[in-house]
Amino acid sequence: MTDNTKSLVEESANYDNYMDNEARKNDSYSVSLDKFFDEPIPDKLVDATRVRKTVQNDVWKSIYVHFRTQDDMVDFCKKINQMIPGYVKETYYPLHASNSLIKDEDDVDVSADLLVPEYNGPGFSKVKSVDSEYETTWKKHWAGMPEFDQEDKVKFRAITLNFRSENDYKEFSQKIGQEVTEKTKSIWHPEQNITKNLLLRWIQPEGRTLPEHPMYIVSKGRADSMFTSRSLSRMEIPHYIVIEPQDLDSYDAALDNFNMRDYVTLLVAPFSNHGDGPGRARNWAWDHSISIGATSHWVLDDNISDFYRLHNNERIRFESGVGFQVMEDFVGRYDNVYIAGPQYRFFIDPNQKYPAYVANTRIYSTLLIRNDCKHRWRGRYNEDTDICLRVMKDGDVCLQFNAFMQGKAATQTVSGGNTAEFYHAENTENDNFKETGYNTEGTVNKSQMLVDMHPDVARLVWRYGRWHHFVDYGPFKTNKLKFRDRTSGFSGSNNYGMELVKDFDWKNTLVK
Repeated sequence: MTDNTKSLVEESANYDNYMDNEARKNDSYSVSLDKFFDEPIPDKLVDATRVRKTVQNDVWKSIYVHFRTQDDMVDFCKKINQMIPGYVKETYYPLHASNSLIKDEDDVDVSADLLVPEYNGPGFSKVKSVDSEYETTWKKHWAGMPEFDQEDKVKFRAITLNFRSENDYKEFSQKIGQEVTEKTKSIWHPEQNITKNLLLRWIQPEGRTLPEHPMYIVSKGRADSMFTSRSLSRMEIPHYIVIEPQDLDSYDAALDNFNMRDYVTLLVAPFSNHGDGPGRARNWAWDHSISIGATSHWVLDDNISDFYRLHNNERIRFESGVGFQVMEDFVGRYDNVYIAGPQYRFFIDPNQKYPAYVANTRIYSTLLIRNDCKHRWRGRYNEDTDICLRVMKDGDVCLQFNAFMQGKAATQTVSGGNTAEFYHAENTENDNFKETGYNTEGTVNKSQMLVDMHPDVARLVWRYGRWHHFVDYGPFKTNKLKFRDRTSGFSGSNNYGMELVKDFDWKNTLVK
């Protein structure tokens, strides 16, 4: 795949994939929040952006202490001679003598029951257990797929421990028998033997597995990063990058800069600077895949750094196309899975128990799409959530893999793409900010558009200092997987030739 190709594929005319200049000027989603709210936003929502934690002047250093079990915390309290009840999220070492909960240092009585947290909040993790009936179901469907096993290793509790001086900190280190330094941010008690998996890789020593369906990366203004393409090229996976005409020279040069010319074909779309999000380019890539005879295609964001396999509570990168083939093979078993893809790595806690896949939820960033899906990309924002909701409202299935994951750079931290148009306005003091105390541009429009398209399941919420959408996927849980063949005939496990390498030499890979 060495040619830079200006594809002659024409755009389909049976879908609304973009807005022309006149429509964009009248775009209802670029006006103020007055369109969306009948009354002013409550002050408590606006003020949430300005909340700051009170500084404690007597704190020299703070660390987080995690406990796997209740017995571990009992042992800790005995070692430091302090009781830390379940309602306490933050405390000091040592406590002031007048506030000490343990009076007799020679006879420390630690009540284990008092250590149990009284809430499910910061410092305490509780996983909703996998329904036993559902666990039986997904394991039955996963037959013939790679081994997948996750244990429930959720921590019992975590606390913030403050120290008033360096001497207190050193004394604490001696009592618990662990070395801590000024750079230490968190510890486990007792000290955990953490597996260093940075050099672990899933590979295929015999041969090379490639995805069956073509892969497209839609990219704009990011020739200097090209995270997704570099990741696929490291795995020697041929793929297309869909770009606009003005970016051709910079992307062509990047193929040599990153040693990717053997794996990349540049497709130059017949439009430029439309500024309405990636939907139009994704639809054009869809048309291209049909023109080359594909029955399905992959479409990926351009800021994905790595891909992972989850197994035995380990998130480990894979260095071949085998993960994509596994997902393709699993989806191919069913007649009603129209969109599928991997979960985000940062949404997977390796200590929690997960099923290998979850049906009927949003698929994002890396999507495997059947070409006979009757829905196309539309809208300016949240295109992935919108298209998945339309599929599921038809009674069909969107399937998200936990067994395979993607590592993604945060959208708003990478230049190019939609960053400038959609996100940077969030914290800009524009005219609306002066009147209301908050910005009415940025992500609020992104979230509101989805609410307007799907008011039955979506609503607008304020979280983490900005506007988000919340979607209720509950109504789609009854959408069941339907085998193409009633007698599936799958059994056992198939690791597709994957082997775990402990000292992968990533520095000598051609594409870094």
